[in-house]
Amino acid sequence: MDDALPPRALVHHLLSVIEDDDTVESIVYVARMKDGTIVSGWSDLLHTEVIGLLEVGKLQAVKEMWEDWQPR
Repeated sequence: MDDALPPRALVHHLLSVIEDDDTVESIVYVARMKDGTIVSGWSDLLHTEVIGLLEVGKLQAVKEMWEDWQPR
């Protein structure tokens, strides 16, 4: 998790990719607010596509977790 970015830097990076490269087709996000509530949103997608993108993101996070895991 050494390459983790704070929220502002992550959003800034995403905006620069959207504005400069024009390669982002759709977006799904999940955020934890300072009060602990979870909010989510997405661009123009079908609900099944939203769920699919969230599942892919979950699998990518699990893959990174396993790559970082060190046996005791």
